[in-house]
Amino acid sequence: MFLRGLRRRTGRPVPDLVALFRSIIEGGRDVHPIASDFLEHFMDGAGASRKMSLRWLRSFKVIKKAERKNQRRFERQLIREATRLRDGRSSWLHDYWDARINAFIGTELFYVSRMSLLRSQGSFVLTRDGAEVRMSGTVRHRWFDPYDWDRGRWVYIPRHGFVPIAVGRELVEADEARDFLMESRHVQTVEGRHVPGRWPRRGGASFTWSTVGNG
Repeated sequence: MFLRGLRRRTGRPVPDLVALFRSIIEGGRDVHPIASDFLEHFMDGAGASRKMSLRWLRSFKVIKKAERKNQRRFERQLIREATRLRDGRSSWLHDYWDARINAFIGTELFYVSRMSLLRSQGSFVLTRDGAEVRMSGTVRHRWFDPYDWDRGRWVYIPRHGFVPIAVGRELVEADEARDFLMESRHVQTVEGRHVPGRWPRRGGASFTWSTVGNG
């Protein structure tokens, strides 16, 4: 039933579907202005990519949670590397982590991007001086998601009820709309130290993260 639902067409004339999406755009400007803007770009933007506001993205807990998830992954790697490092030596660490993001239903992020990805690429240097290991590095975060209407069967839109996903697909097929890429980049630095057996308990390590700007 689910697969058949994905293939199901609306059976409505294309002008009616265009009118429906235009109505959603206008009706949503007061409630979800960003979502309305991106739906309008879907209709009029000819497929051009859009850069997302970092401040707007990070206003949602799921975005900051994904960022923190990747930070902790790097921290665990750095702690493991620190415990293996000999006195007076330095080492370098380069890696990346992906965190999948599922927006909560009803939030404006849900209407812009239900499922997205945060890719974090990090480069770090570690130096041991006696028992202490100093760590520093840079992490480049890239959030991205294609804006399309290809996942699911329908979406609930305030004032319009349940709108079939097929509407968006049919508009693309009729050349009345174009999918496009949404993305945002930012850079963070991290400073850390590791001293085995000391506070804090997490492996004797402490880390300080700072956002330095857009990538």
